[in-house]
Amino acid sequence: MGKANVSKGEVLHNKGDRVESVELILKGGFFITDRGDITLHAGSGTLLGAFLVAGDVYKYDYVASEDSTIFSYDYSNEDDLTTTFKANLSILPVMASMNMTLLGKMLDALYSLHDEGNELYSDLKANYDDYRDICAKFMVAPLKFASIESLVPPDRPSLVSSWQADMCNAYKEKDALLKKVYYSADVNFCIGTVMMAATIARSAQQQIEQAQAYIRQTKATTGDFIKEYYQQKAKIDDVNRKEAVEAGSGNLPTIKNALDTILAFAEVSSEVMESFKRDIKKFTNAPNQREKSDEMRQLRQDLSENFYAIYEAAFIKAMEMPNIPVPAEVKMFFLFGFVDEVLAGTANTAALYKFSLLWEEDPSGKVLTIYDWLRKIYYGEVMPSKNEFDMDWQEFLKEEVRTNSIKQEKADEMLDDPKAKVHFELTNMIATANRITHGSIFSFVPTFFAGAVVRSLESTFASPKKVHDALDKIREIDFGCFYRPAFISFPELKVNRFDYNVEVLPYIILMPNFGSRGVMWQEIEGRKRTTPAHMVLSIFHSSDLDETITQMCAQFRWEMCRRIQGVRYSDITDPSLTSEYGNYLQFYKKNHLLTGDMKEKVKAELQRFHNNYKNVFVSDYLMYIKNEAAGLPRLTKVARDILFRYCTFSEKYRRSLASNPQYQPIMERWKVKQGAKFHAYNLFKRKLMLLTDDIPKEVDMEGEFLRLQKP
Repeated sequence: MGKANVSKGEVLHNKGDRVESVELILKGGFFITDRGDITLHAGSGTLLGAFLVAGDVYKYDYVASEDSTIFSYDYSNEDDLTTTFKANLSILPVMASMNMTLLGKMLDALYSLHDEGNELYSDLKANYDDYRDICAKFMVAPLKFASIESLVPPDRPSLVSSWQADMCNAYKEKDALLKKVYYSADVNFCIGTVMMAATIARSAQQQIEQAQAYIRQTKATTGDFIKEYYQQKAKIDDVNRKEAVEAGSGNLPTIKNALDTILAFAEVSSEVMESFKRDIKKFTNAPNQREKSDEMRQLRQDLSENFYAIYEAAFIKAMEMPNIPVPAEVKMFFLFGFVDEVLAGTANTAALYKFSLLWEEDPSGKVLTIYDWLRKIYYGEVMPSKNEFDMDWQEFLKEEVRTNSIKQEKADEMLDDPKAKVHFELTNMIATANRITHGSIFSFVPTFFAGAVVRSLESTFASPKKVHDALDKIREIDFGCFYRPAFISFPELKVNRFDYNVEVLPYIILMPNFGSRGVMWQEIEGRKRTTPAHMVLSIFHSSDLDETITQMCAQFRWEMCRRIQGVRYSDITDPSLTSEYGNYLQFYKKNHLLTGDMKEKVKAELQRFHNNYKNVFVSDYLMYIKNEAAGLPRLTKVARDILFRYCTFSEKYRRSLASNPQYQPIMERWKVKQGAKFHAYNLFKRKLMLLTDDIPKEVDMEGEFLRLQKP
């Protein structure tokens, strides 16, 4: 017995603890929760435990919703409650009011559970009728499910339409009048009110448990039907979609109970299923889905963990059972992170359905959804991306063995295991990149929700064609962006080493979110320099797509140079893009080619990007592509010279800038150097032609590259 402070998130009583005290909330509040269907809030003035019988056990956890102060009283019998009331005469009206308010919340929870049970019953019966109709259309005998045929609706709780419920509503509506006239008239009115509320609350608790038991048992006994129904439904939906497309009709099937369809397809454990459904419901009903409170942070974390577990299970099933049709809802889940039509909103759900229906894979196989990307990994066409610690799949397994997390035998087994590689990619690169590309990592959830949509989906949809068009704009200006040096030997021609350039376009993986960022994830795969880069981008991209692609290309330029140069990437004695740009930014104050204004400009850029040379380069590259290529000078003289030498404009843009006095001296020096390269190549090729009629393809590739930049 006594006064105590309880910190936010601290548990005052755990479910199952013995009831031996009651607590008066002097300041703050508490959540009374079963961590599932029921979460009630008790505010300041509530007497916690007054609804329970002394010596009984707590049905819920009591968790502080904020930093709170309580006064605890011993509770061994009903007389102790009366003593507690009389010890707080001055606030008895508030206590009576708050406990009646808490009772009202219990009744609301009961009504909600009853409605949920009724809806579950109605949906199952309707789906059973639908299932039989579908089987009739396919001319197959429907299976019999006794659990559905014998299913009856939940019993109506006696409190739902009783005088007690009507009285509670009246207490709620007349609360101000009661506090002013009734509660203050006599202490016994307050005590009687709380005691009466306790009696009704115990009855309500029993009926809440009955409603929960009905829902739990019904879901457990009808699981087999749900699985069978959604498999058949997927088939008929596929037929309907094809017919609608062929007829050009807009009358597409309506999305309903999408989450149930997705979970039935994924076949995850009941724990994951119930937890995810519960969290989706909480998130949908949250007043502020972007709130950064501890509760919302934990909710987002739980949602993310279960989302990827469900995604992985559904993906593996789709791979292992390719003959089973993928329902439209599951395809929307794979492509866009869609899980629930209410959470996404009606208009967005319709748009996502249309996008999934009309989705066409990139013919070049370079712009991919995460579903298509994981499919490539599953079939061994590509290796998983590096994780946050810059370790690829093989390096990760070696590290796991080194730290004794797994045995070498297990690592050898996992090396070529498609499921293990998919799990690694999904829980590392995809989980991280999905959060980063969204733009706001603190309010991110992987499920598609209407609150994240700030522009129309039509205008932000990053289709493979749009992404290719944006990438081609960069390649049209900076033609050498994705070329990288390689070498080969031709012993039969007595050529020990031939250096050439090869273009390797990146994989651009579309993250299933509405976001604003793009990231160059890695410049090569493993250690081989002629492998594609991995770039990631939101599939619904709210920022300027051309600008984002340009920034990713700049990041690639910088990181590829670092990869090629190795430890000498900043060594100015070995000239390269990174070493020269780093030297320019490090010693700009002493550079006589820069005016005072230019030096101030460089200083401001360095301050803006916290002395990060790479980010300064990315910013300058963006201006180089957008402005300088159009003849609008924005860069310093030194930056322009470095960028032109290492990110040379294509012939079209060089011609348009030929008369520009700021580019004339740069181009003259460049022409001399390139002329020498082209001359050396021609001499080498003539020598080869004397030795063989079959010119190696690598030699022709280098010729094509030099012709692209021929002065």
